[in-house]
Amino acid sequence: MTELKVAALESLQLKDMQELAGSPGPCITFLLPPYRPGAQAQPAAAILKTHLQEAMRQLDARRIPLSVATDLLAPVRQLAETDKFQSGSNLGCAIFRSQDVFAKFDMIGPTKADLTVGGSFYIRPILAELHLPAEFYVLKLSKKGVGLLRCAHLRAEPVPLPKGIPATLEEALAFKPPDHDLFNRSSAGPSVGAMQGVSFSTDSGHEKQHAYLLDFYKAVDRGIEELLHNSNAPLVLAGVDEDTASYRSVRAYQYLVKQSVHGNPDNGKPQDDLLRQAYQIVRDDRTEQAAAALRDAQERVHPSRFLTDLNAILAAAVEGRVHRLYIDDAARKLGVFQGARRGGRLDWGEEDLLNVAAIETILQGGLPFTLPSGRMPEGAVAAAILRY
Repeated sequence: MTELKVAALESLQLKDMQELAGSPGPCITFLLPPYRPGAQAQPAAAILKTHLQEAMRQLDARRIPLSVATDLLAPVRQLAETDKFQSGSNLGCAIFRSQDVFAKFDMIGPTKADLTVGGSFYIRPILAELHLPAEFYVLKLSKKGVGLLRCAHLRAEPVPLPKGIPATLEEALAFKPPDHDLFNRSSAGPSVGAMQGVSFSTDSGHEKQHAYLLDFYKAVDRGIEELLHNSNAPLVLAGVDEDTASYRSVRAYQYLVKQSVHGNPDNGKPQDDLLRQAYQIVRDDRTEQAAAALRDAQERVHPSRFLTDLNAILAAAVEGRVHRLYIDDAARKLGVFQGARRGGRLDWGEEDLLNVAAIETILQGGLPFTLPSGRMPEGAVAAAILRY
């Protein structure tokens, strides 16, 4: 057997999904939750070793020759023994193994341990990752200053603001002339003795500070617009509610995500935690966009091109007619799929037909999405927009 090295899928594109979807069985999918040494949960390496034993049993039950099963699982066994894998990770992961695929994909979202052996990979848990942008940015806000992070491939790196954009409120104030009109004098009354007049302010200190803060955030937003205007990259704010609300009130950058990472970004919070929250916010934002597109399709697409019957969706997916597929992320529909696939008719017994619908849609160039139950058409576990 030719040695295969694990392919780290740092970001998903449709071509990656088509490679996974088109792989002939047996296809083995391992889902592993995040784990940090010292945590009460079972280590991912231990879970994987248990799953390897169960995978061998299931392959034997499907009458896969022992030599083939051993070769299939050998690279995964080696992965389970590596120091890097045993040291744990704060990310969950999916491992895909077939005769011509050995790939590992790290996942931001919550992941439960699972094993699937069948005629195709179990891709539903990673569908949300398919629609993440290649990059997005996090703007850390505080009165002490701002910091910009570029997020890509589940990592973050600092990005300097354009030249001339202040990074702190103090720096912004250094370039702002004092407002002499804020102070006036009144004639002294009898209670102030021989004083010729009394100084007073026409604005409270808090209001003046807030006005300066808004000017500072306006300047920062101009820098963001200058830096990102050609990328259309989403921007996530991180800060206390007062700062994020102030920034939103003056921002012009149109790709600002609605949700924010709450809390002071300068309080020593690990950057991994900030990154994970930001990725989840961007995932949720993309989910809301998909849900809005589905609602719009229900209103404008002709009923003949909008399906919610799963059997009809499966048939249309095999024929290459499904343009967009929406799946209830909490639903499972077990059954035996009898449709023709690449390589001929395959019989792997019961499998999740919603996963099959996603596989067939991807193979024909369509796009599948997962949505919460409350975002699906009433009573439907799947909905499809057809090409014709």
